[in-house]
Amino acid sequence: MSNVANVLAVILILVCTASAIVDFRKPEQLVEGMKKLKVPVKMLAVLGGIKLLAVAGLIIGFQNIRLAEITGLCLCLYFALAVTTHTRVKDSLKETFPALVMLSLSVLFVLTTVGQ
Repeated sequence: MSNVANVLAVILILVCTASAIVDFRKPEQLVEGMKKLKVPVKMLAVLGGIKLLAVAGLIIGFQNIRLAEITGLCLCLYFALAVTTHTRVKDSLKETFPALVMLSLSVLFVLTTVGQ
């Protein structure tokens, strides 16, 4: 992978790990946000697990470019769905912005890994 892809992978690994930890801890603010998004609270563990699987895929992806590409595409889908979920309930840009940033980082990661 290129240096840019490596930096993006590290950022995605760190943010997805931190986000997964928060998902598993289920703080009240997150629970309230999930209710607003009409996402069942019991799904938080599933969402955290998906993020940890992505972290594993990105880490292994340093040695296996195809796995990195697939993981990047999966993250694009995950964060596109997150943005769609925020949009569906008419969340503000402030509430949607983190998902938009992660979607953008995921797209950039894919663009820097595909065809390597």
